[in-house]
Amino acid sequence: MLKLENISRSYKKTRALVDFSYEFGRGVYAVLGPNGSGKTTLFNIITGNLKPDSGTVALTSTGTRRIGFVPQYPGMYPDFTVAEMLDYTAKLVRAADGGAQIREVTGAFELGEYSGVRVRALSGGTRQRLAIAQAFIGSPELVVLDEPTAGLDPMQRILFKNYIRKKRDSAAILISTHIVSDVEDIADKIILLRRGKIAAEGSADGIRESFDGRCWELPRGTCAPDGAKQRAFGDGVRVISDECPAPGALKVRPELEDCYLAIFGEDGEQR
Repeated sequence: MLKLENISRSYKKTRALVDFSYEFGRGVYAVLGPNGSGKTTLFNIITGNLKPDSGTVALTSTGTRRIGFVPQYPGMYPDFTVAEMLDYTAKLVRAADGGAQIREVTGAFELGEYSGVRVRALSGGTRQRLAIAQAFIGSPELVVLDEPTAGLDPMQRILFKNYIRKKRDSAAILISTHIVSDVEDIADKIILLRRGKIAAEGSADGIRESFDGRCWELPRGTCAPDGAKQRAFGDGVRVISDECPAPGALKVRPELEDCYLAIFGEDGEQR
């Protein structure tokens, strides 16, 4: 459905993407990485909002609407009501069953009580739900969601996950985030993007298995070695290390956050 070959993009001396190649079919794909890893650049190239310096993007589609998109900072007409925004989107993408689709997303994202409220009067979380909802109208075969859970509270995140899970068999859904818990239980494939390159990719279980044997849990009160890649875990600490990091450390099965830590370190890679 979507094939990227050797995509590269630079901003002056900063290389945002470096020979990125991947093929996407139906399902949920999570692109994980800290700020500056190239996620937004990748998604802007996929949606045609940015041209790569080199490489090719090929999208095969048989539907009326090819792409649904939620940018990192979605813009909507502030004087439209929620109902008007959804109706406008349905007409814009020529949705054959627009009314039914509007009712579906309105229910899925609990937007009914806001139907008559203007966009400018919505809270940040409600505005984000509206942006996500409109991206699915028209049954797009590719849905690109850049940091879609920003501003959503825990209940709203559950609504988001439930809907994404429902749509996984009918579209290729690409989600970028740096919050592991938002995608680890809904993504069919995970891409860990580091400095514009794929550092690891596969299913959540596959990625966890690739770091098996390197994750340790230290007893409460035990200090990790200086410079160790570590994260708080309950009352203790988890450490990524090829060797036992401290007396009494217990080797444990890594979680996806441990794998993220192993690749990116404690502070990520702000650029």
